[in-house]
Formats: sequence, C-alpha cells, structure tokens
Amino acid sequence: MQERYPLHRAARESSFESLKTLLESGKFNINEGTFDLIRPLHEACLAGSIDCVSLLLKHGANVNLGNIDGATALCDACWIGSVECVQLLIDHGADVNPPFLFSTPLHEAVFRDHWECVQLLVKKGACIDKSDCHYGTPLHVAACKGHVKSAQELLRAGANPNISKIHHTPLHEAARNQNFELLLLLLEHGANVYAQNNSGLTARQLVPRAMSPCKQQLLDWESFPRSLRHYCRLCIRTALGPKRLLRVDNLPLPKIVLRYLEHY
Repeated sequence: MQERYPLHRAARESSFESLKTLLESGKFNINEGTFDLIRPLHEACLAGSIDCVSLLLKHGANVNLGNIDGATALCDACWIGSVECVQLLIDHGADVNPPFLFSTPLHEAVFRDHWECVQLLVKKGACIDKSDCHYGTPLHVAACKGHVKSAQELLRAGANPNISKIHHTPLHEAARNQNFELLLLLLEHGANVYAQNNSGLTARQLVPRAMSPCKQQLLDWESFPRSLRHYCRLCIRTALGPKRLLRVDNLPLPKIVLRYLEHY
C-alpha cells in the first residue's frame, strides 16, 4: 500500500514536504481511494496534521468523500480530537451532518470526550439528537462512556435527555454505569426518573448496588419531586429548542429571570 499509494503514506506520516512534492508533480489523483475508500485527506486528519490537511484542501481534495463505511474526513478529525482540523474542514465546506449510517462527526467527538470539537460542531449546526445504529444519540454515547463534559455541552445546546433507543434513555445508561455526576446532570436537565426501558425497568432499578449514591439520588428524585419553578424553567428551555441558550437573552423578561433560565 505504501508504494501504491504514496499520497496516503505521506499524509499518514505527516510528511508535509513529501506530500507537497507529490502533489506538485501532478502525477497522482488527490482523491484516490484505497480498497476501503480511504483518501489522503482521511489519513491526514487521522494523523492530526493541520499542515497536511490544509495542503490537500488547497490542492482540491474533496472534503465530503466518505470511506467504505461512509465516514468523511470530518469524522476522522473529530475522532482524533483536532479542533483545528475540524474548523478547517468546516471552513472548506465539510458537511457536519453527512449521510453516515454508523455514526456522525458529533458521535465520534463525544465517543472520546473531545468536548471542544463537540462545542464547535454544535455551533455549526450538527444534529444533536440524531441516532446511530449502535448507541443512540450523542447523549447516549456520553452517558454510556461517562463523558460528563461532552454531556454538558450537548445538554446546554438543547439535547433531549429523555430521548430513547429501544426505550433506553441516557439516564438508564448513567444509572447502570453508576456515574453519579452524570446522573445528577441529566436529572437537573429534565431527565424523567420514572421512564422505563423495554424491560419495564426504571433507571433506579438498573443500579447494581442497593445502597449506592446513585440509587439513593434516584430514590430521592422519585420521592420528592422538584419545585414547580424548576419544571417551569425546563418547559421554557425546551420550548426555545436547539441553541436555546443563545435565545434566552431575547426573551422579554427581567435579567434575574433570564439568568435563572440560563443556569441550573
């Protein structure tokens, strides 16, 4: 493969000068794919080489070509966590919501808790509640992997904490993994403590240990409902939809109320 695909090798090894020489020779197809349709741009993104990515884009690399699974270069940049590469790809027209069955760039970023990439993708219009064929929504991924920071970014952007995959919510995942911080975060953002999965079990019933902090917290929320003020805030934030925190300041309300709507 190294001899047959010299552009791929140079990009994979972050060899800027070699890549530049090969491209300027005009002998190679910059968008050539391997047997599994990996392109030089994919390799450069997986290497996290902003210089090579920039060079390939300047020479006309197609930013939205997918590999055999449909993953684009943006998916690879999000997987590796290079905010610079993600920004550069988007600036050159990368689709933040490519037609990719197995995952999305946002899923890839959340999977490894690259929260800065998550923040950027959300800002650029990534679909926050889109499900993949493995975990569910990006918030499901964050809950399954215990990535609190990514979960915070998703929830701030308006991710639905009660969306389910086969009736399994992010709260079920957090409870099963006994991640107290993430569990509390979901509850404070409106996760339904009474929601049941396809086996008829609530999040509390999935907590393995009888006297764990997670089980006690869930029992507390079941036994002592939050204040009406809390639920009013949730309703208003839900009504504002995605990017709701950007819309709060436009509401005709006193500043003290606006600040209350913004924070938990």
